[in-house]
Amino acid sequence: MANERKADGQPPGKSRQRVIEAQASWVSSLVLFFSTVYVVLQVDVLWIVFGIMALSLYVLPIASMLDPFKAIPWEITLLLSSPMLLHISGGSHMMAEQFAWWDDITSLAFAFSLSTIGFLLTVELDMFTSVRMNRPFSLFFVVMFTLSASGLWMLGEYVSDELFGTTNLSSNDGVMRELFWILIGGILMGFVYAAYTRAMSERRQRTLGFMGVWEVRD
Repeated sequence: MANERKADGQPPGKSRQRVIEAQASWVSSLVLFFSTVYVVLQVDVLWIVFGIMALSLYVLPIASMLDPFKAIPWEITLLLSSPMLLHISGGSHMMAEQFAWWDDITSLAFAFSLSTIGFLLTVELDMFTSVRMNRPFSLFFVVMFTLSASGLWMLGEYVSDELFGTTNLSSNDGVMRELFWILIGGILMGFVYAAYTRAMSERRQRTLGFMGVWEVRD
């Protein structure tokens, strides 16, 4: 029986799950990576900043622990990529012209991605620092991070419009509408991630290193 366990004391089944989780995460990270490369080639400054931030959060657990299997879950990586995919897709501008609700969809996707970054910050603060947050405060942190990051994003769009003649901001009404949907998306995703950590099985939490996330420990 002893030789059925790995050198690190983990049973073979658990090691296989760790490899499968990491491989799925690596594949999904390619979407984020190539989307970032595309906006770099297009010299799309705001989205370059977003892509680099998202990639940095992806790489941080791997680099800090020197373990390629400490990758974030694949579903979170795809959520990070979703607004970039909507931005660079050729049909997104055509859809925005034909359907008034398309901009609301892209705003929600952007909010989901920003709140995902906020969630990853809480996870990595828990993993790599002495900061501890209970679940209600963490939910509040995710929502406030989503709003503050979107406000900075709007400022960046305004600067881009003034300096480079882009048309990121349409009108004051359009900006307020986008901020409204970002608020709704941030609140929704705050509750989603609270439920996400509760629903995740203990086995997967241990595999991903999410044990104790959003719980204050002595």
